[in-house]
Amino acid sequence: MAKTLKPHIVLFVEGDTDKVFFEALLVYYRTTSTTPINSCEVCNLQGVSRYSTKVMGKLENEILPNVRKKGFVVKAVCCSYDTDVFEFAERPVVDWNKVKRNIKCLGITHFCQIEVKSSIEDWLLADKEGISKFLKLKTIPPISGNSGNQKMMDFFRKAKRVYVKGRSVLEFISFLDLSKIRSTFKEPLSEFEVLLNVTLG
Repeated sequence: MAKTLKPHIVLFVEGDTDKVFFEALLVYYRTTSTTPINSCEVCNLQGVSRYSTKVMGKLENEILPNVRKKGFVVKAVCCSYDTDVFEFAERPVVDWNKVKRNIKCLGITHFCQIEVKSSIEDWLLADKEGISKFLKLKTIPPISGNSGNQKMMDFFRKAKRVYVKGRSVLEFISFLDLSKIRSTFKEPLSEFEVLLNVTLG
């Protein structure tokens, strides 16, 4: 009798900050879901344009062989990306239909996109209280900026600190209330949560 392979989800992200956030979110799901969640790995592509050039190679040459050796099968591929790059581009930075077609050619049945509007910093700023605690600010200061990144930089400036993408979030992720962020952005995370088998109250 053939062994049943356990489902595995691959989440591609575009940068260091996204990787730290989603890995923390997976820990939150594992500790709060009333149902066991599926196996999932977060793969950092280091740039949104690499969704067009790196995804297939990573899947074929690294992920699929490794996953199968461990008794899993890739059930779904999810791609998270900040929407700000797409909002102002004359031509689409990534042809998502092509990415989806290529992934299906590998026998992977599910493909989902997680749209992070407008950037991952906008999601992190859903818990300003947690960031204020990390920065040791007595109150949440008024912050300004045209983008999530600029707002985060201004937030850090108020505490005489410098915000560095990737590195800074590693320092403050444990101060964030992930239930608050997840609740605020429940809709863009909904398909991902279904694929993971997450059940939250």
